[in-house]
Amino acid sequence: MLRYSLLAASLLTLAACATGTTIIMPDEALRRAKADAAFRDRADDYASFAKARYASLTNDPTIAAGYYARIADEPDTDAQLAERAVFSALLVGDVDTAIKLSKRLNAETLAATDLPRLTLAVDALRRNRPSKALSYFDSPWDGRFHAVIASSISAWTALEDDTDAAIKQQANAGDGDLVMSGVARNLAALMHLNQGNTAQAQADLELLWDDGARLAIGVETDARLLAFEGQTDAALKRLKDFRETVGRNPALTDLARQIEAGAVTQPRTRNAKQGAALAIYAITAAVSPEYNSDLPSVYYALALHLDPDLDAARALWAETLDQADRRAEAITLLEQVREGSIYHTNAQGQLAWVLRREGRNDEALALAQDTLKRTKDRNIRIQLADLLQSLGKDGQAEAAFTQIIDSDAANGAHDWRIYFARGAARERLGKWPQAEVDLRAALGLKPDNPQIMNYLGYSWVSRGERLQDGLRLIENALRLDPYNGAITDSLGWAHYKMQNYDRAIVYLERATELSPQSAEILDHLGDTYWQTGRYTEAGYQWQRALEYETDAEKRDLIERKLDGGFALLKAAGAPQTP
Repeated sequence: MLRYSLLAASLLTLAACATGTTIIMPDEALRRAKADAAFRDRADDYASFAKARYASLTNDPTIAAGYYARIADEPDTDAQLAERAVFSALLVGDVDTAIKLSKRLNAETLAATDLPRLTLAVDALRRNRPSKALSYFDSPWDGRFHAVIASSISAWTALEDDTDAAIKQQANAGDGDLVMSGVARNLAALMHLNQGNTAQAQADLELLWDDGARLAIGVETDARLLAFEGQTDAALKRLKDFRETVGRNPALTDLARQIEAGAVTQPRTRNAKQGAALAIYAITAAVSPEYNSDLPSVYYALALHLDPDLDAARALWAETLDQADRRAEAITLLEQVREGSIYHTNAQGQLAWVLRREGRNDEALALAQDTLKRTKDRNIRIQLADLLQSLGKDGQAEAAFTQIIDSDAANGAHDWRIYFARGAARERLGKWPQAEVDLRAALGLKPDNPQIMNYLGYSWVSRGERLQDGLRLIENALRLDPYNGAITDSLGWAHYKMQNYDRAIVYLERATELSPQSAEILDHLGDTYWQTGRYTEAGYQWQRALEYETDAEKRDLIERKLDGGFALLKAAGAPQTP
């Protein structure tokens, strides 16, 4: 044993001499190993953070969520990092991961956050633990938006136990913000209805209408109450006024059908989870126009976690994803809207357009045709007729627009947009006399619309008809919309057709500044340069037009102009290339 000990000591000494290092004892080695591991972990965290940030900036939220989750899965995670991680998980609809990350935070970090607390409160309420949900609201909120949502959730949670205080809290939840206050007051009116006080609910909703705080959720309840009391004309007028001043809504369209069929059901009541989900959805929907991003996705995900049947949130979430070029996710959401939902037909229309924008044209067309067979919804029929038109199916689009026009006429209504759309379809189909009738009808209904003026004027000019009338229409259109490249191009082309080439060049050059990637405008400018002997510049513009032109026939025409033009130049002894 002694010889072994001496031998081991000698070897250690030799090793120390050979390497020039100090012998490291076991406990020190362990400490250094831990320090090295911690450093590597920090380095990994920095790398993951950089990758997460890059993924966020390059619009890859799924990758970003994965990296943020990797570095935030610790109790002592920094509050700002925790916010980013939870936000990223919710942005891709991964509520389970957002909850998991939020639960891992220690009490101090959690109290310093907004979104993790809100996520845990929503999940607690979903699991029927209202007291636990409210416990997350003890700390102040950094942002007004989260504060308004939290106040609304608190109010719906307390509604059964302290009705008056809950309704007052909901009514005042907007915190002075004009838009969010309107939403909060609408929700408070629904609370009165929930508690059986229909008279107060109706009085509040009437006041909100007069104040201009017109939300679909409130108007639906107001019109339903009117109809249920036998005031069907007043109810239908309220729905019509909303449609004309605010826009169409699937729930209100369905209610109008119920009223007309004499089959109106009583306004619905909501439990705490449904009311809180509605609050999250409605507040988000009201402020989402301020954000040109997919930010609202975070809150639609939370609303649907509370109330999976809230298809209104699902539809708006899909619209948000579509606008953010996250169309695969939008398609998945829209396919989840069940057939019995009042939002199903609307979702089918949305889905057809998302498929179209994804380049899945055959699927979009098949869905549009199938949906048209099954629906009488005017708005959906317009959407799908527009879709057919965008796919070059002008004959089918014309038929669909005709059905809408005939249906409108039977009800004493005339919509300039439908006449304009059918006129455009007919013009492309070569049915110019009928197209001209439609376009003039549209202009008669909407005489100050620059789009109609431009289309009709350009059509006349391009056909060599009524050149002066066409010129005047286009000039009036440009006065109304002076920075519109297409209208500026039309005016330039009108002068071209009238052989005013120098004047045409002024407008066409301006048009290319306004719309530098328009193949049609570049082609027109090339033609005009050619007429004035500026052959090299003409060739250059035609070459540029080819870069942006996608239509095969138009590309062929430009290429023939290039080939023929260069042949003429060669014969005259001029250079062959611009």
